[in-house]
Amino acid sequence: MWDQKLLELFTTIIPQSFAIILLFFSLVGIKIEKKSFSLFSIAYSIVIFLIRPYVNFGVHTIIMLFIVVIVATQWGKASIISSVIYGAVTFIVAYVCEWLTFFFLEMVKFNMELLDTDTKIRVMIGFIPLCALFAVGLTVYYTKTGIKKKEIKKKMALGLVKDKDKAVKVGCKRSK
Repeated sequence: MWDQKLLELFTTIIPQSFAIILLFFSLVGIKIEKKSFSLFSIAYSIVIFLIRPYVNFGVHTIIMLFIVVIVATQWGKASIISSVIYGAVTFIVAYVCEWLTFFFLEMVKFNMELLDTDTKIRVMIGFIPLCALFAVGLTVYYTKTGIKKKEIKKKMALGLVKDKDKAVKVGCKRSK
């Protein structure tokens, strides 16, 4: 039993946590630093792993929404309203990715009972929405950082900022 749960932790829950945190931080505008991003994503996945068996479906999402909002407001200095809105958007995107996977499985007449009984199949099928969620998160991240780089170049061209490295370093944890 624990072997199956640990398999899901390392192949599904941790990667999904990284994808969700990437999308959420990108939407809110929190600067993604490798150490803090990794630490928060792993802590997030451990909390999910510990609470998911004991709460009803969907309740863990609300709990995790509260946690990401608290982290975004306290650590990332984001506004509570934008954190709640972008947190909800993040979880909606995650659920849409999963829903589309189930919709496709229904279209090809996949036996859904296998998902309840076979952990390996559940893990393999779980990669589909995970990849979609990572794609959305990376798209948002690179779109937002690309816009920020263009703003810095524009300010440098206008003479408002003299040193590019200084302009990047001046930004706090929350990028505008």
